[in-house]
Amino acid sequence: MAQGSGKRLLQRLLAAFAGVGVVAAAFLSAAPAAPAAAAPAPHPTAAGVVLGGASHGVTAPMGEAAAAKTAAARGGKARPANRSALTVDPARALTSGRFWELQLNLCNSGFAGCYADGYAVYEGGDLIYYLRPNVVTLNEICANDIGDYLLPSLAEAWPDDWVYYVFMPAIDKRTNAGYLCANGHEFGNAVIGRIPAASYQGVSPWGGLYTSQDGGNEQRTFACAYAVGDHLACATHLTSASEPIALAQCKALLFDAVPYIRSVEGTSGKTVVGGDFNLEYDTSDPENAQNCVPAGNTRKGDGDVQHVIFSNDLTFGGTTKYGLTYTDHDGFLVKLTMP
Repeated sequence: MAQGSGKRLLQRLLAAFAGVGVVAAAFLSAAPAAPAAAAPAPHPTAAGVVLGGASHGVTAPMGEAAAAKTAAARGGKARPANRSALTVDPARALTSGRFWELQLNLCNSGFAGCYADGYAVYEGGDLIYYLRPNVVTLNEICANDIGDYLLPSLAEAWPDDWVYYVFMPAIDKRTNAGYLCANGHEFGNAVIGRIPAASYQGVSPWGGLYTSQDGGNEQRTFACAYAVGDHLACATHLTSASEPIALAQCKALLFDAVPYIRSVEGTSGKTVVGGDFNLEYDTSDPENAQNCVPAGNTRKGDGDVQHVIFSNDLTFGGTTKYGLTYTDHDGFLVKLTMP
């Protein structure tokens, strides 16, 4: 890429995040929160991406306060039963050694044909509560969805532990700012996660803009969260307009950005990357999703375009798909365990 193009992308990223603040302020104020670390300065040193400037927040164990938050969001109504999720892990307290990753594309921009008046957020939050994943990677959400329901649902599932989010909006090429949902909030990707209270040492947020983009107005990005000393998790939604560009974005994230972040953070521990890659696993296709899996990692897919790639210090235990009513993608759970 020409030096001038890289400079323009860096300027665009800086402009887009000049006003980024805390997304889930209403939720985070419900319980004592750790001070938010400053977003990292843009680093143009990872090939294929410009790194910098994701919004994030963390909150201390909330106990019953999270349940009150989610109940208020439902208008005081009880959370609907989800027996299909409950049968996956009927003994909800048995969590020793497991590290589950849930991938969700909630189609909540307000513009896409799969949009369902925001109900996908409630359905996704309920699945989060029932499954109790350690990490959730989220695509096609609005920034307010995190604090309104998704993060409180995770906090309700883990009432004695810390929870966090890192959110990165897509960039609107027309405005050089965050791409907006129909409701006026920023549209993009997020990671939310849980850290055992005894292990909490802070969360470092990372976000990035791919230098390879299609000709559309939505410039694709990714969000990463490093839970210090515990795990690194990233979420992305790659272009749907060009499989070669989607593969280039995927490689930029997995081969360049993730190793760079691991190096800066000084970690070699468990890492998961989830998202809607808009690539299928097809060995006859040059744009095979398997082609962006680095050595030392394993990929598992939902049979379509959602994938989770994880470092091999995590042991694979199976996957489960959950048909969702209010989005055009299944919920995709990858069950992992730690040594």
